[in-house]
Amino acid sequence: MGQALGHAQVWPIVALVAFVLASLATRAARWQVMFQPKRHVPYNPLFGTLAISYMASTFLPLRAGELVRAVFLGQRERIPVPRVVGTILVEKLFDFLAIGVILGLLVVITPLPASARVAGVSIASVILIGFAFIVMLAIWREPTLALVGLVERYLPFGIGARFNLQAAVRHFAEGTDALRDPRLWLLLLGWTLVTWLCSLGSTVAGTLALGIQPGLPALLFLIVLTSTGQAVPSSPGYVGVYHAAAVLALTAFGVDAATALGIALITHAFSYGSLVIVGLIALWTGGYTFGDVLKGVRSRSNVAAAPVSVEI
Repeated sequence: MGQALGHAQVWPIVALVAFVLASLATRAARWQVMFQPKRHVPYNPLFGTLAISYMASTFLPLRAGELVRAVFLGQRERIPVPRVVGTILVEKLFDFLAIGVILGLLVVITPLPASARVAGVSIASVILIGFAFIVMLAIWREPTLALVGLVERYLPFGIGARFNLQAAVRHFAEGTDALRDPRLWLLLLGWTLVTWLCSLGSTVAGTLALGIQPGLPALLFLIVLTSTGQAVPSSPGYVGVYHAAAVLALTAFGVDAATALGIALITHAFSYGSLVIVGLIALWTGGYTFGDVLKGVRSRSNVAAAPVSVEI
């Protein structure tokens, strides 16, 4: 493996970094759409906050960067944190939709074991259920909120009233406003397509860095496994989780384990390394400190509140 890494090619690595940064830019553009039509949030704060969140998740466990993202943007743009959380959930659902489409394409172009097909059906089912819930929350909002109010009233120990559950869900529901406008659906789907094409580009570049061309099915399987693994809160920067998923995906298509691990190491290091650098720049230009990042993580108790009360 050491010899393989020593012969890594430079230009594919440059392309890998370029695709990763392009994906960051398109994700910020898609996030901007999610606040419409009621509010226009400037692009620069979205890009900077997103970069900081990825940087934070590289160092902190359990995807803590997502909480930092909600608190930072909420404070900076005076947006209720639950509404920001709502947009993040919609974002994740669109990403899972992309994973489901990739998995479906993979099933069409190459035969998969029965266990993989069962997993594919399970993932697709979860995606459909999640989308159905979010769409219902967007379209039939008042009946849903009335149901939440009923649940809040009967929760034991006054938990619902203590956390003001109905108000929190109302703000959260505002994060789904974009799903009420067909035009915005097209924008969200368009940006999602571009984002995941960038993901495919970075994956191709990562394999070409070691001179490997495993074919489209292997690349798609690699994207599905690594993306699904990263969707679950785990170690900081998904160290170990990403590498295990990548090795499993590539060896299933005939790549030897040492080369597969080399590809995983290169792709992970340069992907997250570039995100850390951009995140640090955003942290500095935004006037934040690492203490502010940790303060945002500790502000989980404020996520249910309508206004953001954390001083950053």
